[in-house]
Amino acid sequence: MARQVGDRYACEKCGAQLVYEKPCPCPESVPHSEICCGEQMKIVKEASAT
Repeated sequence: MARQVGDRYACEKCGAQLVYEKPCPCPESVPHSEICCGEQMKIVKEASAT
């Protein structure tokens, strides 16, 4: 899945976060990974406003 502006990933071990400021130009067929502390970072879902 391509990465879009604002996509946010967090490391579950240390809490570091990565935020995409520009969209990823790679095609969908290219695998992506955000690695921190030796593990894949988890996507942070936007909290919905109520």
